[in-house]
Amino acid sequence: MEAAVYPDWSGLPEDLMIMVMRGLDIPDLFCAGTVCAPWYAACSAVRRVRIPITDASPCLLYSCAADDPDTATIYSPSSGASFKVRLPAPSFRSRHVVGAGHGWVVTADEASNLQAVNPLTGAQVDLPPATGLHHVQAASDEEGRPVYIVYNEVHPDTPAVYAARELRLYLYNRACLSCSPSAGRGCVVLLLHQDEGEMSYARLGDDRWTLITQNETVPWKFGYRTAAYNEKDGLFYVLTHQCSIYTLDLNGPSPIARKITQKATLFYDRNSCIVFAPWGDILHVYRLALLRTLASSVQVPAEWAQDVIDPRLESYTDGMELYKVDIDCEKLVKMSSLDLQGHALFLGFNSMLLSTKDFPRLKPNCAYLTDDNWEQIGSINIYCCREIGMWNFEKEALESLADLHSSVPLNWPPPIWITPSLC
Repeated sequence: MEAAVYPDWSGLPEDLMIMVMRGLDIPDLFCAGTVCAPWYAACSAVRRVRIPITDASPCLLYSCAADDPDTATIYSPSSGASFKVRLPAPSFRSRHVVGAGHGWVVTADEASNLQAVNPLTGAQVDLPPATGLHHVQAASDEEGRPVYIVYNEVHPDTPAVYAARELRLYLYNRACLSCSPSAGRGCVVLLLHQDEGEMSYARLGDDRWTLITQNETVPWKFGYRTAAYNEKDGLFYVLTHQCSIYTLDLNGPSPIARKITQKATLFYDRNSCIVFAPWGDILHVYRLALLRTLASSVQVPAEWAQDVIDPRLESYTDGMELYKVDIDCEKLVKMSSLDLQGHALFLGFNSMLLSTKDFPRLKPNCAYLTDDNWEQIGSINIYCCREIGMWNFEKEALESLADLHSSVPLNWPPPIWITPSLC
């Protein structure tokens, strides 16, 4: 009996390999490039066409009406280029986004459970479920449909009841990653959630969230609004409802907090964020979001109509203020946009500061914005227009991103900034 003869796939003509690889989804394309040297060469040629973004600057991730629900668009303001990716189930258009970092996005599915997904590689990991939070229980309504019961310490005898997909709009404020989820249990996820601004955290592989409770170092159980992770010192930085800032160390057996600024009463804090400057400063950025009434109503799918307060309402940015955190004096110091030193801010469900020196298309001393207004997204109209643009500090106005006109982002899921990564 003759031995089976297997084809030498590495010997395929390059033009044929390129033709095949053009039809692959991007995660499969990356895998094909690791087979052998000829396949890597063909993969590299296809990647230059399929993925025209070559730098490490922030990109906008969003859903486009012309695409199927599984497909997302990644757009780079620094190059003006964009490309498509297909995400694993559940469909991208059915998800809600609550955070991003290290090339990954944290989303909530229609059962209100969280996943971390890398849009470029298609890698995805489950985070602890909604019922892994201390105050959430699963139940069924009178018609047998799944619902969640959320208990409130202020009114323990009157818990709130939410439909499965509605809970995510109410419950999740922001998720913050310490590193890429590819690190496994080395990745810590800090979750800010409602109903009173609590914090819980988990390592990848945990089946429950650990509630951060008040103790001798953690001043409050409630009232936390936003968070950011500082890779330089390995600490989370959290902002309270009083605009005081604390560091949060989750590296030991129990959380340790330390105040670095006193409370500020200059403004209401709902749209504040913390950003780390490359030169070592910590910035506190305040974004004033207001509501206005549109001339006509936004089109709302029938299944969401009862949950929309007013389809004519729209959230918009009316102003921004910049502050430097003075750790020694425990206070905030007002800044001007020139103090950004030629850098550009990227603000939304995650925030960062990038030098524009190597990116001539990016405008220095400005802020690129996406809509992260948790209260408006969850309680007024999840299908309302989402702000996307560049805030001009000199003109005190939001300017459009011209390259988006040919691929208009949908309002859902809310567009979010990511830094594409293969890790």
